[in-house]
Order: sequence, then C-alpha cells, then structure tokens
Amino acid sequence: MKELTVTGHLSPYGVMTHPETLRIFSALAAHGGKARFVGGIVRDALLKRPLQDVDIACDLMPGDTVTALEKDGIRVIPTGLKHGTVTAMTEHHSYEITTLRIDVNSDGRHADVAFTDNWLADAKRRDFTFNALYCDMDGTLYDPFDGETDLRVGRVRFIGVAEDRIAEDYLRIMRFFRFHAFYGRPPLDPIGAEACRKGVAGLRDISVERIRDELFKLLSAKTPAATIGEMIGFGVLPVPLPDVRNVARLRLMEWLEGPALSDPAITIDPLRRLAALYVAPETPNGHEAAARFARHLRLSGDQAERFATMVLVWPLITADMDADAVRRSLYRLGADAFRDAVLLAWADRGSCPPRPVLGENARWQSLLDAARDWQPRPLPVMGRDILAAGLAPAGPQVGALLAQAETYWLDRAMMPDHAELMTFVADCAARIRQETE
Repeated sequence: MKELTVTGHLSPYGVMTHPETLRIFSALAAHGGKARFVGGIVRDALLKRPLQDVDIACDLMPGDTVTALEKDGIRVIPTGLKHGTVTAMTEHHSYEITTLRIDVNSDGRHADVAFTDNWLADAKRRDFTFNALYCDMDGTLYDPFDGETDLRVGRVRFIGVAEDRIAEDYLRIMRFFRFHAFYGRPPLDPIGAEACRKGVAGLRDISVERIRDELFKLLSAKTPAATIGEMIGFGVLPVPLPDVRNVARLRLMEWLEGPALSDPAITIDPLRRLAALYVAPETPNGHEAAARFARHLRLSGDQAERFATMVLVWPLITADMDADAVRRSLYRLGADAFRDAVLLAWADRGSCPPRPVLGENARWQSLLDAARDWQPRPLPVMGRDILAAGLAPAGPQVGALLAQAETYWLDRAMMPDHAELMTFVADCAARIRQETE
C-alpha cells in the first residue's frame, strides 16, 4: 500500500471531534479499515472556518464499509455505491465515506473508477492541491501536493497537468473559478486559467444542471463579481450562459447584500444575483425570454417564477416612486418580491458610497424601508360577499366587480372598509344592469 507522508498537524474542532464522528471512525477501524478526513473539511479546518460537509476517505471496499457501519448500528445510504461512496447517517450529522479510487476511463463528464488501497493514487485523481489534504482524527496532516501553501497564499492550483485534470471532467473549469471566489486572491493561477480557456469547449458537453449548481455555489461567495468578470474575460461563462454578463450590476448587488445596509432581511441570494447578471435578449417579450432562460437552467418551479418576476418587474421600479405607486406594488407583489425588484433596480441605476444616506440612495433606502414595514392587507370584500348580496350571478361578472372594487380601494389608499366597498360594488352592478337592459 502506498502511504502518504506526514506533513504537519492541525487542531481538530467542531464536527471533527464529535462523539458521532469518533463512532464512525471506530466502526471502520474495527473492521480493519483506515479512514481519514479529506478535502473540504481539512481545508476549512486549516483556515479555522466553520466546518460543514464531512468527507471521509477509507481503504475498505464499499461493501465492507457498509458492513462495518451497519454492524455498529449506523444507518447507511448507498448514495454512490458504483463510485465507492456511501453516506452514514447519525442523529446529528451525515458523513460521506468514499473508498480510495483511481480513474480508469473518463469522457470529460463522468469517470469509470477502480478501487485501490493506494492513498497517493487517490490523491492524484483529485482536482486541486488543497482538495487533496487528508487528516487523521488526531489532526495528523497529509499534504502530498503542498496544498496548504496554496491555501495560505490564495492560489487555486490543479494537481499535475492542468489540461489533463480538466479533460477528465470539464466541470472542473467551473470549479476552478468557484474555488477562486471562495479561497483565492488575485491574480488567478495563470497556468490553471489558461488551461480553462483552452478547454472551454468541453463545457458544451456538461449537463446544464451541473453548470447551474456550480454557478449557484459561486454566486454564494461573499464577493463573486471579480471572479465572474474573469470567467467572462477568459471566455468561460459565455459558452454555457451567454446571457449572464452584467458584472457591474452584480458588483453593486454585492454591496447591497453586504453589511452596508444592515438589514437582516437582505442576505446573499444566488438567484437574485443571477437576475442581476442576466441580460435579456432584445425581444418584445422579455418575460417569456426570462422564462425560457429559467427553463434552460432547469430551475425549480418556484425559482423560475421568482426569477421571471424579478426580471419583469425591476425595470419598472424607480427611486422616485410616490407613496401610491409603492403601496400598489407592495400589494401586488408582496414585500419579498418588491424588495427583490428594488435591489435589482438600485443595482442597475444606483451608486454605492460607504453609507446610503444621501440623495438618490436615500430614496432607494426608503423603498426598502417600505418593504420592511409592509403589513399585508386583504381586500375587504370577497366573491362570496357579492354572491350573498345577489349583486351578480356566479361567473365572470363577480370577478369583474371584484377588480373594480380593488381599483377603488387602492385608489383610496386602501382605506375603504367592507361596507363602503359593498356600496360601491352595488352601484357598479346597477350600472352594468342598466347598460345591458
């Protein structure tokens, strides 16, 4: 067995030291297996960041891993058994455990793997140097490609020959930029960036779902605009998503979603950031174009509806909207959708001084304040009220009367009560009867 060389030590914390984690490692060891933390959890532990996903590499065969865990009463889900991966579920955590493996064949999208007991071979198949970090439970560190140094200086570096790693899975182009957004410092690693530029045509063969997921992860970074700009500059993003290109709007959205506004309702939102980046093609029906884009990305129904609404509505929002227009918009859209539209409009037309307290920025802020303070109020009359009063037969006429009542109510600052509205509806119904007689 080709073992890794000890290169250092880190101080485990968080989930790494949880009793349930010890139970996982103990169950594997009792079956003769050696297990180590690998990848993101080690990378983040070195940076003292919050620990989230727990990835474990193990030299047991997948079936033996399942047996070892189940023997200890641990629930196991065969999430990717063909590729050597199972998920162990405990009361408080989940653990993704993968058998050491090597790639035996790859078409640029998926790899056929063979299992091995060679730790170095397993490390060589990974993408970036700081994703090939391994760690024992006691903090003993194994770093075969000097990934810790790359991590400390903010360099995203491919393992071995960058072109070869990319050819194994072209999605690694997206991952290169995504990891730079989270861990990198300017400039991009020139060798990796050039390899991405050369291999970009391979992204056409990657499923749009995988592209979308990587883009959403990237847009979850604190300040992704600079990286998105690099992706456009290197010709990467235009290949799968040519309509995603308004970096200036995204830069201002970063500021608006950051600490400047100090509004707990406004947080990093990848879908809203995608709407900021999106540039609709010139067409009479921008809403349909946005809906097609959402379908192309395979967004969920709720995501697609929200995205299309954002794209349709934000151009209609202005900083100098009067109170009546604000009230109507809040009533029609709801506070969340109105807030989205305001942020996008501000990102498109606004500016970002240290604090948004003067001039136009203060007016944008007042719109956000209106969304924060909005209390939804239902129209005081309903269709059943109209039917009960005998003002119209069931059918389209009821809807028409309700629409007139709603307009009357909104025109009067939502002040008329049920009685006033019923009087108004009765007058409308009388006029309709006169016109049809």
